Amino acid sequence: MVTKIYSAALVGIGAQLITVEADVSQGLSQFTIVGLADTRIQEARERIRAAIKQTGFQYPYNFRITINLAPSDVRKEGTAYDLPIALAVLHKQLRLRGLDDVVVLGELALDGSVRPVRGVLAAARAALRAGKSTLVVPVENADEAALIVGLIVLPVSSLLACTAHFSGARMLQPHTKSNVRLQTINDRRAEVDFAEIIDNSFAKRALLIAATGGHHVVLCGPPGAGKTMLARACAGILPQLTLDESVEVTEIYSSAGLVAPEHVPLHEPPFRSPHHSASAAALIGSVHSRGSVTPGEITLSHRGILFLDELPEFARNVLEQLRQPLESGTIHLARSEHSVTLPAEFILIAAQNPCWCGYATDPTHHCTCTPQQRLLYQKKISGPLLDRIDLYCDVQHVDLKKFGSLNDAEKNSTVSSASLRDHVLRAREFARTRAEQRRISNEAQTFAIRAAEQLRLSARGYTRLLRVSRTIADLALHDVVGVAEVSEALQYRVPQNR
Repeated sequence: MVTKIYSAALVGIGAQLITVEADVSQGLSQFTIVGLADTRIQEARERIRAAIKQTGFQYPYNFRITINLAPSDVRKEGTAYDLPIALAVLHKQLRLRGLDDVVVLGELALDGSVRPVRGVLAAARAALRAGKSTLVVPVENADEAALIVGLIVLPVSSLLACTAHFSGARMLQPHTKSNVRLQTINDRRAEVDFAEIIDNSFAKRALLIAATGGHHVVLCGPPGAGKTMLARACAGILPQLTLDESVEVTEIYSSAGLVAPEHVPLHEPPFRSPHHSASAAALIGSVHSRGSVTPGEITLSHRGILFLDELPEFARNVLEQLRQPLESGTIHLARSEHSVTLPAEFILIAAQNPCWCGYATDPTHHCTCTPQQRLLYQKKISGPLLDRIDLYCDVQHVDLKKFGSLNDAEKNSTVSSASLRDHVLRAREFARTRAEQRRISNEAQTFAIRAAEQLRLSARGYTRLLRVSRTIADLALHDVVGVAEVSEALQYRVPQNR
């Protein structure tokens, strides 16, 4: 008689149910695992053998054990199959029951304890889609699994506890998600506050607009002007993720194995800042020949910020990979045998110097670059990529005399990140509740068209101009976009001949 236990395999950042079939029959002692399993799954034989013996059960020597992971055309990776395979081997010996509607995940230690695995949230979604009622996971993964409503989550600490439950000897208690701490992917909120940044009110305003409407920004200025500091401060004014967004981001990081089980769910928007030596695969992700997917920085920035410091220093072929995700909010990776679509709705904040030496726009330093060198440096960023940027902002050199010279009144008048975050929340709520998606006065429409013609904006650039104008109106709680909003939005547009 063939025993069937259900588990799950990661496919991209999602998961697919896998049937663990076991045939345990008398014959020469042999343990075979088939079904396109990787090396870690093949090594499970030794972990399972030791765990069964250490738990006190009789390992079935003089039996031929054949494990099939179905469907066989889906590649399986990782250690999450240890526990379901062990249950399948012990099923007949211990007379286990009630496993038909259960999905099991867990890595076994040699002493029989169960260790956490990655991708539990994706597996929980797959189990719910397949109509399963119960999910058995390691104790450390219980909070993560409990994010999916509609599943009974059974946390297990050992193989013994799991077999005791399904043999009826000692029942496990379903996990209830309570008092889950709000977690962050990093501690950027405490890192930089807008109240700590001197001057550059124009750049601060641009970042406020970007955070409200999800617009892309380029900060251009001399070295040491505070571009990186402004970008990191912007992360602090993004509101917390909604429940659905939190589950979505947590699933990405869990599937990629980039967040510890005790750090879920993730409620803060991610902030990613790859080095300019990053490859195209590191930025957009990669599909491996074995079918697994490694999310890139743009997917790991989903619902948050992707900060590219020293933008012109990135390889041109790497930057051009941003075109599709900046436009569509997704990235489709296609290879000869596999293809996958990954989410990529992020706010791009890029920082760059105006020239090779960095001082072309700094009145306190002499620029040593020739006009030709400045032009070549600016041309490292292609026109089609710049056309997808909503806000282009010059960051000015800060007078050193202002450091430490602000009096208490001036310090108190500086707007904090907490205040700006409340402003963003009010504007987003206003945008959700206003009657029409986009209303603009006739005067503003005429003004925008004339300005776009003079600046030689593309149709995409004109559309983005109107979107920024709409966001500015939302910040002011105005139903109708007027000339004032369009005028401010025009200050941030990049002429195509820049």
